[in-house]
Amino acid sequence: MCYNIVKKKLGNIKMSIAVLSNLVITQVYSVSSLYTPRNTKMKKNDRPHWAIVIKYEGETVYTSGGKRLVSDLNHVLILPQGCSYDWECTKSGHFSIIEFECDQTYHEPLSFPVKHGEKVLRLFKDLEYKRNLRGPMFEAESIHDTYSIILSLASSTLDKYVPDSKREKIEPAIAYISQNFDKPITNDMLASIVGMSTVYFRKLFTEVMETSPISYTKQLRIEKAKEMLKSDYGTLTDIAQSLGYANLYDFSRDFKKHTGVAPSKYH
Repeated sequence: MCYNIVKKKLGNIKMSIAVLSNLVITQVYSVSSLYTPRNTKMKKNDRPHWAIVIKYEGETVYTSGGKRLVSDLNHVLILPQGCSYDWECTKSGHFSIIEFECDQTYHEPLSFPVKHGEKVLRLFKDLEYKRNLRGPMFEAESIHDTYSIILSLASSTLDKYVPDSKREKIEPAIAYISQNFDKPITNDMLASIVGMSTVYFRKLFTEVMETSPISYTKQLRIEKAKEMLKSDYGTLTDIAQSLGYANLYDFSRDFKKHTGVAPSKYH
């Protein structure tokens, strides 16, 4: 039962991260710190901009689509453009909020539990300080720092549900795949690198990465192929060979399996 609960939470977390993975931030409107007294309430329909909120004193509860999300020092909320919600301050205190523009919408708030809320709060405060100084590159720095906060939330949240010790055990295999995806790779080879039996290695890798080692390798090759296809790289045969495929047929088959289209029709 406990495993199923954690797996469900991890699935929700990864879905939240997937929503954020393609965000293109074009402008940061404001970074502010405000105070809300207890029992303050508000309804928000079709939010016009994205926002990241950390309630570093007290507590505020957001309700959306029947879900109840707590906002406090250990739970940072991202409020997407287009979502609707009610919120109520249940414990008085200050919060910091970053408002920014993005070309994507989403229908509900996203909650990110964090281990060290004080560190995340420092990122908010540093960003607010830079914007107050209005330096020559403050707009670009604001976008950069907002991305950094989002990455921090994603990393901190995944670490909460994937024990560091398990990931550390397979890290040498992940590094090897990243550096040698264009060469033949087998489970036996990777298991030998991390000093495990092949059966145990494959089981642990799949648990941590939610895909098998060989599938992970193929996914990495396909992502690299997408990048190559958008550049002035060469022919499809050149790309296939550069990714370690024996022939164009194998490359085209894998590419279509993962993307739904042939590489010749990918844009």
